[in-house]
Amino acid sequence: MKYLGINEVTTPRQRANGTREFVLPFYAGRQLVTIASYKSGYIRTDRNCHTRYQINPTYEVPYKFIGSDGALYHYKNKKRMMIYREEDRINFIFKYALKNYFNKYKKWAAVERY
Repeated sequence: MKYLGINEVTTPRQRANGTREFVLPFYAGRQLVTIASYKSGYIRTDRNCHTRYQINPTYEVPYKFIGSDGALYHYKNKKRMMIYREEDRINFIFKYALKNYFNKYKKWAAVERY
């Protein structure tokens, strides 16, 4: 990851809580993109907005309820998959960074041979 310019910026307090934070060499606005891995299984990213949001994979679950009119309604909700092993979370972050940042910018694309 260091070869790609991804640096770990975990503070001692974060490390004690089981959190690891990484900075990517890309900007969102005026701030570098950061991705954090939490002991609880969540992975969140900060792209220069007021809050971090989850990037864990999702899956659909059926949701049923009875409305005030007495009718049964069916919907589908999305739930996040927790990634509990730290090794798997780091691997997910690496693949996410490659897919969403390094492959989208020409600076990181392979040079064509003539």
